[in-house]
Amino acid sequence: MKTELFDIENLRIENQQLLEELEAAYKNMEIIFQQTMLEKQIAYQELQQKYQMLDDLYRELSNRENLLIHLEKLSSIGQFIAEIIHELSSPLTGITTTLDLIQLLNPPQNLQPQLNKIRREVDRMCSYLSRFKSMVYKEHESFQTFDVNENLKDCFETLDIIKPRNVHLALHLAEEPLRISGDPYQIHQIYLNLAKNAMDAIGSKEGHITFVTRKVDKGWILTSGEWSGHYCQEEKFWKKILERNEWFALVEVKDDGDGIRVDFLKDIFEAFFTTKGRGKGTGLGLSISRDIVKRHGGNLGVKSTPGKGTTFQLLIPLVQN
Repeated sequence: MKTELFDIENLRIENQQLLEELEAAYKNMEIIFQQTMLEKQIAYQELQQKYQMLDDLYRELSNRENLLIHLEKLSSIGQFIAEIIHELSSPLTGITTTLDLIQLLNPPQNLQPQLNKIRREVDRMCSYLSRFKSMVYKEHESFQTFDVNENLKDCFETLDIIKPRNVHLALHLAEEPLRISGDPYQIHQIYLNLAKNAMDAIGSKEGHITFVTRKVDKGWILTSGEWSGHYCQEEKFWKKILERNEWFALVEVKDDGDGIRVDFLKDIFEAFFTTKGRGKGTGLGLSISRDIVKRHGGNLGVKSTPGKGTTFQLLIPLVQN
């Protein structure tokens, strides 16, 4: 009897030892599992960090590549503009000389208003060429404070002369002056580029181009839903511009032409990109306008509906009182 009790006690002790060993093994395995999971988590985090570093590096390389491409395009633009300046300067000089000779011949008084108008337009063209030349050769821009309304009215007179007969112009100016700091000739050039694109979009059918100016605040830009979702300014710079400025001069150029396809809008401000047929456009007008807008700390947006028309929106910060 005693022997049986002794065997049972030994068996109980052995079982207890086995249970303790199993419990210790389980705890050890649990610790190893936790360590393994922690190591995997650390390895995963390191992998994520390396992936993010590679992604950032790829983006940086891509940005630098895009910058190099853009610089090459700008170089081509500069050469192209230099050729235009050279080609246009000679006939303008010839027209000026001819006007001087006509004046020496004492023309009839009834021709004098027309001759004076020709003289003014030739002088205007010479001013444009001079400004283009300064852009090509990186000369200083003539920044000054001026009224957008007066600047646009001056441009409107030129457009009224060069527009086709089937195109009808309308001008709606803000009642108050919209004073900005910039180069009036370069802002003038933006209007001409946008109007030229609108005329091309209208083509030979009857069409309308409307210019509208008004004063808007950044709340209108951010919340009204009227501001375009496609614009030329880089997002990070646009945010800084909105942080620094409360009020803007808005110039809208609206046409009822053919409109622009949605998939073209993202490339519309790139140099040499054009939706026109071969021989009908260089793809430089909006690219030049984009660069002018960026130098003026503003933005240029576009909204379009194929078959109904296009609206370009120019925003320039107003001068603080």
